[in-house]
Amino acid sequence: MYNRKRFYVTIPREELQGKGELLETLDNFRQDIEDPDTLFEFEDWVLEALGSFLKTLAPTPAPGTNEALTLFDYFSPPTYAFRLINEGGSLCGIQEIWDPKSYGDSSPRTRIVDEAQSCHPDDAELPLILRSALPATPVFLASELEKVDEGGPAEDESDVPKKVSPIGSDAVFFFKPGYRSHGHLRELEILSIIESNKFAPPFYTSKLAGLVIWDHDSSCLMGFLLEYIEGGTLAGRMGTAAVEEKNKWMDQIEATMGRLHGAGVVCGDVKPDNIMINKDGNAVAIDFGGGYNPAYIDAKLYQTREGDLMALGHMRKEMGI
Repeated sequence: MYNRKRFYVTIPREELQGKGELLETLDNFRQDIEDPDTLFEFEDWVLEALGSFLKTLAPTPAPGTNEALTLFDYFSPPTYAFRLINEGGSLCGIQEIWDPKSYGDSSPRTRIVDEAQSCHPDDAELPLILRSALPATPVFLASELEKVDEGGPAEDESDVPKKVSPIGSDAVFFFKPGYRSHGHLRELEILSIIESNKFAPPFYTSKLAGLVIWDHDSSCLMGFLLEYIEGGTLAGRMGTAAVEEKNKWMDQIEATMGRLHGAGVVCGDVKPDNIMINKDGNAVAIDFGGGYNPAYIDAKLYQTREGDLMALGHMRKEMGI
C-alpha cells in the first residue's frame, strides 16, 4: 500500500540480468529479507524504481485532507501491477494490466453458503461456512468500519487495520480478517461456544462482537470483530510483575482453561503471547485459531487437553511460580 493505492510488483530474476549488479542486489536482499532493516532497504529499492509512477498514480494528499480508512478501502483499493526490469543498469518499472484472476486475490474471503455443495465454481478456492453455522451477532459492512488512529508513531500503511470503529460511533472493536491459513473458522466456532455457554468472570476470554461482510456481496465474509481489550500481553508483563500478580494471573488462566475444557474446547496454542492483561489487571485468554508453539506443547499433544495443561505448566515455570 502507498497512499491508499496497492501496488503488485513482480521482479523476475531473468529480467535483472545484464549491466550493473541488480541481480546480485536482489539475491542479497532475499538472503536476509526476514531482517526488518533489510526489508525496509528492499522496499526503498523498489519504491525508487517506481518513483515517477507513484507521483502520478498515488500522489501524496495535502496535510489534513486524509479521510478515514475503512476496511473496504483497505482490502479493495485501486490496484496497479508492475514488473521490474534492468534497463541499462538501472532498476525500472513496467506497468502491466492488473487482472485479479491472473495475479490472485489474497484478500480475506469466506463464502457463506446455504448448503455445503452450493458453492459457485468461481469460488472453488474459497473456504466455506454454512449460513446456519454463523453465530447470532451484529453484522457490519466493511465500509461501515473505519481504522482508529491511536495517535502513536505512524503505522506501516500496509498493516491490516486491527483497531476499528463503526463510523459515527464511539464503540471500538478488534478486527480479525478471515484468511484461509489463520484458523478463523475454528475461532468463530469456539467463540460461538463461549457465547452459548455464557462465560463470565472469573472466566476471562475474548468475546465475539460482530461479523464483517463485503460490500456488494452479503454472502462473503471478510472477518469478525472482537471486544477490544485495553492492555498488554502476559509476555510483555510477566518480566516485571510481582509474584502476587503472577499467581493471580495463572490462577485465572487455569480456571478459564478448565471452564473451556468443560465446554469441550481445546485451545491448542496456550502461551504468554495469547494472554492479555486487561486494564483491570485480569488475565484474558485470546486467539483460538489453532496452531501451537513447540516451546510450550509437544507435537504429539497438539489439540489435546493434555497439551493445554502442559503449556500451563511451562508458563508457571517460565514465570518462576
